[in-house]
Amino acid sequence: MTRPPDDSVDRIVRAWAARDPQLDASPLEVVGRLLLCAQHCEREILAALAEFELSFADFDVINTLRRRADPDGTNPTDLARSSLITSGAMTARLNRLESAGLIERTPDAADRRAVRVRLTPGGERLAERALVAVLAADERFLDPLGRRQREALAGTLKDLLLPHEDAQPR
Repeated sequence: MTRPPDDSVDRIVRAWAARDPQLDASPLEVVGRLLLCAQHCEREILAALAEFELSFADFDVINTLRRRADPDGTNPTDLARSSLITSGAMTARLNRLESAGLIERTPDAADRRAVRVRLTPGGERLAERALVAVLAADERFLDPLGRRQREALAGTLKDLLLPHEDAQPR
């Protein structure tokens, strides 16, 4: 079996070993690759969203609304929590999406001080098309891996993520 070619992380770890043999730079073999993979994946996703003139944050909001499928609309505070952003940032994002005709805000029947947010029919169609494009970008990124490799990697990443996710404030 032939050894795969070196990547940039291999070169960095080797350089640290030459510079400081006492330093254990092996965590970079995982963390460095995770960070680089995230950068490459993000570029693929942003390129897919460019066709729709959506930022990743806009995509996140419209597809959260689509996924929730709340017939009465969703409270903006709930949307902000799902995105872990401030309500002020959510307001600005919703203003942009409303100006683009992708969402509508209506008074909350249960609380006159509040509003509910829902996708317009055009927003629903755009959210679906953008999701298909993002999933295709994800698929292209993962193309070098076979089904079993993907399943193993997904399980390993889940094992790594869960203890940190539980520590996050809700």
